[in-house]
Amino acid sequence: MSEAITFGTVGHGYRRRFATLIPAINLAYFMLIWPLVYAQDYIPADITNGPVAEAQPGLLNRLFFPGLAALAVILLIAERHRIGRFRLFGACLLFAFFGYLALTAAWALAPTTTLARLSLHILLIIGLTPAVLLAERMEDILRPMFWVTVIVLVVNVASIAVVHTTPIGFPGIYSHKNTLGANAAIAGLFAIYALTRADHRMRVAGVVCLPVIVGLLLISQSKTSLGMLVLAPSAAIFAVVVRRGLRIALPILIVVLTIPAGFLLSGGVPGFDYRDVSRVVSGDPTFTGRTELWAFSAAHIAERPLTGWGFQSFWGIGPQSPAAPMTQSFISKTPHSHNGYLDMTLEGGLIALSLFLSIILMIAWWIDRLIDRDGGVGTLMASCLLYILWQNLLETDWLHGMTASSMLLLLMMVSAITTQEGRALT
Repeated sequence: MSEAITFGTVGHGYRRRFATLIPAINLAYFMLIWPLVYAQDYIPADITNGPVAEAQPGLLNRLFFPGLAALAVILLIAERHRIGRFRLFGACLLFAFFGYLALTAAWALAPTTTLARLSLHILLIIGLTPAVLLAERMEDILRPMFWVTVIVLVVNVASIAVVHTTPIGFPGIYSHKNTLGANAAIAGLFAIYALTRADHRMRVAGVVCLPVIVGLLLISQSKTSLGMLVLAPSAAIFAVVVRRGLRIALPILIVVLTIPAGFLLSGGVPGFDYRDVSRVVSGDPTFTGRTELWAFSAAHIAERPLTGWGFQSFWGIGPQSPAAPMTQSFISKTPHSHNGYLDMTLEGGLIALSLFLSIILMIAWWIDRLIDRDGGVGTLMASCLLYILWQNLLETDWLHGMTASSMLLLLMMVSAITTQEGRALT
């Protein structure tokens, strides 16, 4: 009898441990496998040097995402009696958001593209689900993800010997220096998290990684990512201190801090607006040409303010795109608005934006609970959330393309609606 119990426990433990590795596998795919396979063929539009065509690496995606989703379903079936449960309100909110994005295919300019690109995100969510339902602690998921970022850093450092620096910065194993900057910044968030762990190997690795990350950011000339690496953890630590000291809930704190920032950037103070910020950051009041793109996007949002043009059915869909006639500027070939908030509204209208912002607040409430249970985990998740929110002010990163930050956002979405044996996943 005892042998049978032991065998069942080992079997369950093996499946649970494998489930917690799935987010790390996804992270490795976005940060390492996909770039090494496709970096030479995939070149995104460069807002500085002018747009170039994209090559969509569909084959590997069609193998990876369905395969991992199928494996996830098998794990959930095998562990159906031990898994946690979803919070009803959160699950309904997530279902409503992605269901609405699927509904936009009914009026999208390229409905097949809408459904195909959305399906990848749905498959990714399915693939991430076993981890958050079977993990006992969030740390079990984050630890292997940290070691993936360490490997990514090692590979990028090694690439210095074989990859030439471009005129705008060193790209590492990626097609563009900004991708290296973004991934290095995310690795930096995990390195800071490692310093809070009891595992001395993680602390040592975190200490070693931080100067390497700063070095990669400097040679890549990714000023924005370097700034994010400084600002996001600093703001997250500040939020955690205020949360614990003054007992102000994190969602309320985010809103309170956002209102004055929005007031300043929108020109609420005479003689100061986003152009002044751009001059300080890049020396260019147009954010290296983005303001023209934002004006174009805003004009087309006004045409369909409520429902949008369809999920990922505006940019990069060929001659039917409203941007196609703009042949005299990079607008005709850019892959997105270089602003996640604008693109969310452009593609899904105010309905999608409202649902999405509600999900962001839900994630913030989840992080608020994490802070009380594990300050290190809570600070990392707050750093990741702030990084993603700020990154999408100048880029379109969430739910677009093969990016680590998009995967992190989906992981936080699923984690925020998950309970484990009647309690929130911590």
